[in-house]
Amino acid sequence: MKLVSEYRKSFNRKLISIFLLILIIATSLIGISSYQITKKALTEKGKVVLKNGVTLALALIHSEYEKVQAGLVSKEEAQETIKTILVGPMKADGTREMHGHVDLSEHGYFIIYDKTGLEIMHPTLEGQNVWDVTDLNAPERYIVREQIRVALSGGGYTYYAWHLPHSDKIGKKISYVDYNPDWEWIVASTAYELDFVNEATEILYTIALVTVTLVIFTGYIGTRYIKSATKPILDIAGGMKKVTEGRYRTIPYGNYDDETRILIDGYNTMVESLEKAERKITIKNDRLAYLAYNDELTLLPNRNGMKEYVDQRLNNGCNSGYLAQLDIMGLKLLNLTLGYDQGDKVLGLLGKYLRQCKKDDSYPARTGSNEFSIWIEGVEPQRIYPLLKEIRKKSQQYVIENGYNQMLDIYLALTMYDGQTKSFETLYEETTTAMRTAREKQDLSITRFEESMKERVENELAMRRHLGKAISEKEIIPYYQAQVDFTTEKVVGVEALARWISSDLGFVPPNVFIPYINQLNLITEFTDYMIDKVLGDYQDLVIKYDADLTVSINISPLCFMEKDFTGKIERAINKHNIPAHKLTLEITEDIFIADYKEINKIITKLRELSVKVSIDDFGTGYSSLNYLMNIQPDEIKIDKSFVGQILDDEKAFYMFDTLCNIAQNFGYAIVAEGVENKKQLKKISTTSLKTIQGYLFSKPEPLNTKTPLGDPIGSCG
Repeated sequence: MKLVSEYRKSFNRKLISIFLLILIIATSLIGISSYQITKKALTEKGKVVLKNGVTLALALIHSEYEKVQAGLVSKEEAQETIKTILVGPMKADGTREMHGHVDLSEHGYFIIYDKTGLEIMHPTLEGQNVWDVTDLNAPERYIVREQIRVALSGGGYTYYAWHLPHSDKIGKKISYVDYNPDWEWIVASTAYELDFVNEATEILYTIALVTVTLVIFTGYIGTRYIKSATKPILDIAGGMKKVTEGRYRTIPYGNYDDETRILIDGYNTMVESLEKAERKITIKNDRLAYLAYNDELTLLPNRNGMKEYVDQRLNNGCNSGYLAQLDIMGLKLLNLTLGYDQGDKVLGLLGKYLRQCKKDDSYPARTGSNEFSIWIEGVEPQRIYPLLKEIRKKSQQYVIENGYNQMLDIYLALTMYDGQTKSFETLYEETTTAMRTAREKQDLSITRFEESMKERVENELAMRRHLGKAISEKEIIPYYQAQVDFTTEKVVGVEALARWISSDLGFVPPNVFIPYINQLNLITEFTDYMIDKVLGDYQDLVIKYDADLTVSINISPLCFMEKDFTGKIERAINKHNIPAHKLTLEITEDIFIADYKEINKIITKLRELSVKVSIDDFGTGYSSLNYLMNIQPDEIKIDKSFVGQILDDEKAFYMFDTLCNIAQNFGYAIVAEGVENKKQLKKISTTSLKTIQGYLFSKPEPLNTKTPLGDPIGSCG
């Protein structure tokens, strides 16, 4: 009997020991797995917080920079506002609060350096140079230098070791850095990894505490409830297996009213927490997966989404189809003058229209900043052109009907898939090549891809490599074309026309290189150079032509709408000491996409300087008599394409004559461009117009006649 009792005791001890061992192992696995999963998730979340913090900081800096540019606040006020928002106000001891309005965790904060490592903003080191600060665990690594390098390379994360707050211990820090070109700042958000994983540590401590508690109580009651105690352990083991498989299921509480219930409750709480964390991660991953293939603004697929769809169609035996591109003309000017909100509204409306008109045989997407693409199947060749024109027309109407009050011009490009082996990338490259041709020619008809375009594009890419050098080394020079009063045959003015004679490429026509100056964001630098060069030539032009000469310079709408444009003109006039009333600035009609009030403000300021404003290429694009009522220029120039029609089209001549009379009644000067022969001149002489510009009297020529003469493309600007 005693032996049996000892055996039972031994068995109970074994069962209790086994139970306790299983309990310790199970809860340890739970703790370790949940800790690792949670730690990883929280660390990734923390990194996103740091990156988003820098994104917000860059947006704030750019906003304050624009206020400075607009003259609303001083640079010092704007920069102090940034520091106060991001870190906090300056305290009496020269330090700032660690936390601003953006939460970067308990010990996280923002830093701003300049390119030399000077602390522009820091809670405690502001004003100090930290260029030589090194990683505490790796003295050969320079922390600030690495951050500056990463920021200037496009932004990213850096990792280093630093003292924990109020401690001599060293902890791992994570920072995200990016570059602000406005003030050439390196903006960093930084925090300790421990800040992000504290919650995971708390889970580990909680589970450890639960484990200890359960071991103590199980040792006390294990002999009485060994069988009932083993069941929840087995349930937990099964539950843990499901957790590793990504299935989060709680355990029924049953009738337990002792420590077993605490165990089950702790496990269920842990599972629910893990499931909640997993759900959040899944939502974020789903969001990222959505954005990888869709455009958030227009709710259309993006380029990746279109690529996936089109490649799938091609791989599934599609025999024919078309890839079309729609590119919004003048969106950059619209964003500059009316704001990016208005530009986004236009993009959103176009996206909405394309979604509404989508059919089973079409697939629209937004594949660029101001570019939409449509994959079309099941359309006969003779129907594709009318179909695309209809889409453009109705999309323009839809945008106007929904609040945008200007006609929106849209370029169209097209390539065809004929069943031969091609991929989406090949088709997209072809439509992009055709679209580039359409934009350069400003051709609003449908431009279809041709193989000959490839060689031209390759030549243009080579040309682009030389363009920056051309401006800096002054290879682009002004040629001057005379404006003549044909009644006296006296030169009354000249127009400066940019010509590029490259040492590597030879003569490059302006209708080739001017579009790339815009695309490469060199237009301001180029315009400043041309203004300085032409005004510097003025005294020599007077000697060559006439003492009463007027000089005209073409100005891009983007430059005309710059904040300090009139100040720039005034400084150039003063620098070269020329009579301001002898300077005429020519603007093209695509500027009318901007607000009339803003245009008139600039024209008024220019008139206060005595500088004249001319509307160039009148008779194309956006022109209407309504613009002459709202925008009051000093001069209008009738486009050569209009002049070319007056001999063969009586309606065109009647309109030409009417414009001359309107200009005379309004007190505007008027110039006819592109007058090439005496028949045109004879016809023009019957109107009130007296000033002409064209090959009949003068080709564009350099001021220095030793410079290569000739103008292969005529009078293009």
